[in-house]
Amino acid sequence: MKKLEDSFDSTYIIRKENYDEFIEDAKKVALTAYTVPAFVKVELYNMIDIERDIAMVVVWKPETTVREIKEFDKKWFLEKY
Repeated sequence: MKKLEDSFDSTYIIRKENYDEFIEDAKKVALTAYTVPAFVKVELYNMIDIERDIAMVVVWKPETTVREIKEFDKKWFLEKY
């Protein structure tokens, strides 16, 4: 049984139009992915364009490898944003 206590999360800022693709990619390596209001964290609020972006939290599966996370980061930090 997968437990949230055995995992950790990462926050991403994505373009709203990429939401469905982001969720599909996250399903492969995450327990869940969900939106968070940008105003809950000052650093998010300062980084996000409310008109075009969404803040997302990804809770990684405990068995997700560092390599898989780096690949996800490469796509969603460098290529898609």
